[in-house]
Amino acid sequence: MRIKAILRKDNCLAAIRDRPAKITDNAKWNEMDGNAITNIHLALADEVLSSVAEKKTAKQIWDTLTKLYESKSLLHKIFLKRRLYTLRMTETTLVTNHINTIRTLFSQLTTLGQQIEENERAKLLLQSLPDSYDQLIINLTNNILTDYLVFDDVAAAILEEETRRKNKGDRNSSNQAEALLMSRGRSRERGSSGSQMQGRSKSRSKKTVKCYNCGRKGHFKKDCWFKKGIENTA
Repeated sequence: MRIKAILRKDNCLAAIRDRPAKITDNAKWNEMDGNAITNIHLALADEVLSSVAEKKTAKQIWDTLTKLYESKSLLHKIFLKRRLYTLRMTETTLVTNHINTIRTLFSQLTTLGQQIEENERAKLLLQSLPDSYDQLIINLTNNILTDYLVFDDVAAAILEEETRRKNKGDRNSSNQAEALLMSRGRSRERGSSGSQMQGRSKSRSKKTVKCYNCGRKGHFKKDCWFKKGIENTA
């Protein structure tokens, strides 16, 4: 496609086909053919260029490239169609990448002469979506008759749905993080309050405790000075 665009820009695209009957001027045809050959040579990689180095006309070069890289065999066409009709998007695949893959398959089949109608392209795109997109598929098919579905419109709706889900996921993550921070804050407050109450409780308990040795308050039996005094005297 790119090579054709280059040849069209330089008015020499006709050179890759049989010489048109309306071009009777040999010099003009040879100039067009030469320009086409030059453009094609400049566009090819070295390993590809070696395959057409001995070809003398733009048509010979083009026919050789077509046989090498644009196989029109039935097997190749069947393989591409099977891949297209069994293609499934996973939940982790980016919608943009999936749409590009389908577009590439459409392009390859078109090159092989297999045209796929617009509404069929839209149906294939919807068919390839994962189960989580079932509601979107229902909404689209309820509002639009399947025979009038347009691929680009369906692709835009799917991209919009992906963006909506991403935004919803970001909001949920933000809410979860905020809730976690609030929960931690409350736990710290309870922990700090508990420590203070425990300290005050210990302080109060020490003041009200009664020694079983001397009968006085404010200390335990093991700390009784009266008992220690007796032991020291002994």
